[in-house]
Amino acid sequence: MTLKDWLVFFKKHKDVKIFYWQHLKLLTGMKPHSLRMSLKRLNEKKVIQRICRSYYANPFNLPTLEEISSIIYLPSYISLESALSRWGILSQIPQVLTCVTTKLPQKFTTPFGDIEYHQVKKGYFWGFVQEGSYFIAAPEKALLDYIYLKKEKDFKKAFSELDLKSLNLKKLKSLAGRMKIFLPEL
Repeated sequence: MTLKDWLVFFKKHKDVKIFYWQHLKLLTGMKPHSLRMSLKRLNEKKVIQRICRSYYANPFNLPTLEEISSIIYLPSYISLESALSRWGILSQIPQVLTCVTTKLPQKFTTPFGDIEYHQVKKGYFWGFVQEGSYFIAAPEKALLDYIYLKKEKDFKKAFSELDLKSLNLKKLKSLAGRMKIFLPEL
């Protein structure tokens, strides 16, 4: 395919923000080697952006880092510092998008930003809501994921940086019991 053909292709499929190379192979009918070489050249010419191995961003509809996180490593949801910041509980804006998964921990550096995946037990993989095309931990669950994964023992120090006013304390205590996390009086 020529550069012009690729641009027409991506524009035609602008509803798709992220392409997996296998899907591109099916949609274009190209042989694997030819497709890989074409994608490599398009990336070098900055026509498309390679997100990570086998994933590419549509130049006519760029994805957000949150959307990328929900596609490149499944199952996962945004949690920890990123969700706490998003819900206004943590005032600092994290430099890395933090997610939770049941798979092994993983880090990705993409042209859109860095993503860290932290592992929780399958039995603790709940408490998230859908926001657009990705999932994010509910405020109370984000805090419990943080406590669980950071193995935070000094609650006063950890909570001193957080604005807990927006949390439903009854829900927080109930969910903490489900995760076998003891919370001091808040």
